[in-house]
Amino acid sequence: MPKGDDYMIKKKNKSTRKKLRSESSKVSNRVAAIIAQKKRRQSGKRRMCQGMCFSLPTPEDPFLDKPPAHDSKKKDKTKKTKKDKPSKGVDNLSENGTDPSQNKRKATDEPQSNGKNQVHKRPKAEKDEGCPSKFLISCLKTIQDMMHHNEAFEPGKPLFFHSWGFDFWRCYSSGKHVLETSGSSTMEQIAWIASAAVDTITNKEKEGVSFTSPYLLFLVPSQQKATEVRSVCKPLKAFGIHTVSLHSGASIDHQILGLKTCEPEFLVCTPDRLLELVSMNAIDISGVCSLIIDGLESSTDGDYIESIKSIQKHISVDSHTVVFCLNDTCLPDVSSLLPTPVCRLSRD
Repeated sequence: MPKGDDYMIKKKNKSTRKKLRSESSKVSNRVAAIIAQKKRRQSGKRRMCQGMCFSLPTPEDPFLDKPPAHDSKKKDKTKKTKKDKPSKGVDNLSENGTDPSQNKRKATDEPQSNGKNQVHKRPKAEKDEGCPSKFLISCLKTIQDMMHHNEAFEPGKPLFFHSWGFDFWRCYSSGKHVLETSGSSTMEQIAWIASAAVDTITNKEKEGVSFTSPYLLFLVPSQQKATEVRSVCKPLKAFGIHTVSLHSGASIDHQILGLKTCEPEFLVCTPDRLLELVSMNAIDISGVCSLIIDGLESSTDGDYIESIKSIQKHISVDSHTVVFCLNDTCLPDVSSLLPTPVCRLSRD
């Protein structure tokens, strides 16, 4: 039957192919065994990469005893370089009058750093010589672009090149509290403080940290100063940062309604109105991470200092504190408000 014949032919072909595959594998295994045996005999004479390059025995070299021709050339090159080095050392000896071997001994006596140590040292150098992030710079640029009409900003000078801001950022990033003794805060200083806070909030949120209470609290002595601070922070709304101003110039019911409809990241408050809202449980400031105290002067009323101390008692975390005061006459009051370590700055 044709069908039966086709079946028998296919079966025969299949067994033939299987047999050929098994025979070819036996031959390759035998050749591989010879090569492996020669590799074991000539270990130390050949480089490791040559052991990986399998070659078949030939009638001229049945046991693979002859080394490749390129090895001898490379050995000659190494010999030449070795011969050149002593002559160079002789020249050094004749010119300098010193033995090169002594320099070699000195070099070996000195501690050598391996690659790992160098890798560990580089991040430290980058930290010391670091600079603010691109995101922080974009926050500064956004503030300046939206407030270019304000005369408080120096025309033609980017906020990024503000020297006080750089010094503040270094203290802030190293965890040091800041004492500024040049008087009340300027718009440039407020911009740097706010931008640094936004940068930190963004980094923390990337790590999965969420904030249930305001992150930054800016205490000011008057409604006018509160309006000024809020005007600087308002452009940061483009980055999702909401700023609320709380002072006695607006009704307390209106401010309570505003706090309910918006969960602000920044609070700009006069101490008396903030304490009133805290007593009514209208706002929670226990998680404030950045506390800015502005308006401390030699003529500051004692009630202002006491109100700030009461506010600090409601903050349960170790917040980074910045104090703006006029001169050294208010230092006794500052010592009770400012934790350590302290970095002292002055825009003058």
